[in-house]
Amino acid sequence: MIGVDVVDVARLRASLERSPGLEERLFTKEERAYCRSKREPVVHLAGTLAAKEAVIKALRLGPLVAWGPRIEVVRGSSGAPVAHLAGSPEVGPIEVSISHDGGVAIAVALISR
Repeated sequence: MIGVDVVDVARLRASLERSPGLEERLFTKEERAYCRSKREPVVHLAGTLAAKEAVIKALRLGPLVAWGPRIEVVRGSSGAPVAHLAGSPEVGPIEVSISHDGGVAIAVALISR
């Protein structure tokens, strides 16, 4: 199964500014630390959010507010992102690809069963 999502960086920036607790509700501590270590954190937050949404779509899980906190996007030693679904070891690591350009972030999740 494949899931795809696009996030507008400016829209996410505005949402995070409007709702200060949103970042903590959507992203794990490790995700926030990774994104905050970058020159443009919101661009990386947008890519991470797109990856979470892509995973949700690929697995047909439901709303982001329910599943976003249970999905964690981590980067391996090569820098390649991989998503993990907490409490569902049978799903295993989920391959994701993230890209950003022109004010948008896009991600694709591939679930192979």
